[in-house]
Amino acid sequence: MTEKRRKDHFYFLARRLGYRSRAAFKLKELADRFRIFRRGAVVVDLGAAPGGWIQVAREHVGQDGFVLGVDLNPIKPFPWSNVKLLRLDVTSPGAPQLILEALPRKADVVLSDLSPKVSGVWELDVARQASLVESALKVIDEVLKPRGSAVLKMFQGYSFQEAFKEVKGRFESVKLTRPRASRSSSAEIYAVALLFKGGEG
Repeated sequence: MTEKRRKDHFYFLARRLGYRSRAAFKLKELADRFRIFRRGAVVVDLGAAPGGWIQVAREHVGQDGFVLGVDLNPIKPFPWSNVKLLRLDVTSPGAPQLILEALPRKADVVLSDLSPKVSGVWELDVARQASLVESALKVIDEVLKPRGSAVLKMFQGYSFQEAFKEVKGRFESVKLTRPRASRSSSAEIYAVALLFKGGEG
């Protein structure tokens, strides 16, 4: 399947199935492969707009779970009472505490699809993405319960190894993978991190 056809396939499939973004299929694949979610889980989604990952997380945790979507950009509200939206800059110093206060308890799963505005200057974009991973890890240290799981978007290239080392230091198991719905032209890769050590890394 060509890049254009794959893009069209996931775009139109998302529209047909009612997902807000084609990115929903990335998380659906990761959830099926790595069993990230369980019914009744508490989930935090960083960089949640427009809400495709929130929809997938809500499907998996059910009505007894809880999903908090966090983004600096506004997200159109959902009809579910167990989905909460928080408009917040994840990179701000007080963000981890504000996110924790918005949860019913510590999270079982933290998702991060945070991504910088791409400048076209490769080294700069990779460095910015690594900085966003660092911000996500600060949230994880504050809100994720021991033995919890995380999914983090990363960019391959300069600064990747250092960011990946920081992720590995916090979890017992970390796998790198690239979902089928990722565009072939994208350098994105996802770290699926299992069994959080509780901030000791």
